[in-house]
Amino acid sequence: MIVLDASLPPGALCLGGPEVLADDLPETAVWWHGTRDSFSTDPDTLAITEWRSLTGAVTAIPTDPNQGNGLIGATDTHLGVQCLDGVHCGLVAPSVVPDAQVVTLVVRYVPPPDGEARTVLTLNMGGAAQKGGGENYLFASEAEGLLTVKDDAGLVEITLPAPETPAARHVVISLDGPRLAVSDLTSRTQMAQAAAPVLSGPANLFIGCRNQRPRLQKTLGGALIVDVGVIADRALLTSGKRADRAALAALRRVLTWGAR
Repeated sequence: MIVLDASLPPGALCLGGPEVLADDLPETAVWWHGTRDSFSTDPDTLAITEWRSLTGAVTAIPTDPNQGNGLIGATDTHLGVQCLDGVHCGLVAPSVVPDAQVVTLVVRYVPPPDGEARTVLTLNMGGAAQKGGGENYLFASEAEGLLTVKDDAGLVEITLPAPETPAARHVVISLDGPRLAVSDLTSRTQMAQAAAPVLSGPANLFIGCRNQRPRLQKTLGGALIVDVGVIADRALLTSGKRADRAALAALRRVLTWGAR
């Protein structure tokens, strides 16, 4: 047993989950956390029909190609959206940010014991089955031992080695115009600079997929997606503002120490 003669932050307590983040994140934050109460499911198929956010009144719903494929999955310590390799199990939160030029994304997921996690999160200026002119998207994907965050237009890319353990991954992504920053909370934050702003204008969040296209099986993996966060108008990884540093510290505490 470890005894500390000091007060610990809530996120360091064994029962301290993302619920304690509500007071520490900016008002623009939307956070989804995998609990039984946060999901609605079809009574017959048990497929997920809604994933309600913990903070921010936003609900993620199945994409058009997700025809009853997305189910609730669980490990001993995590519960969330269970994706299936090569099967479209994605959810979408439409118009989750009014302007994607400055934004922070957070995702916690557990890789499958066999196979690849592949696409876990995407912020997309469009996302319809047919891509519109001028649209771009930024996505996070794990495959072949690498965690990659990049955009579809080829403006910017950061690649990190994925942990060799089956433990949950914690990924924080900040976009500030042309500047991209990525942290997995185990190493230094990596940064890259694009020649132009990567995203702009309203954007949709896709969970477990990249868009509404039904035939992108090679991008679809078997991750268990436990937590998803979007913070509009804040680039926490690159900001020097005290409030942003405090919010990032709260994220680190909960993602590193929270039991769920």
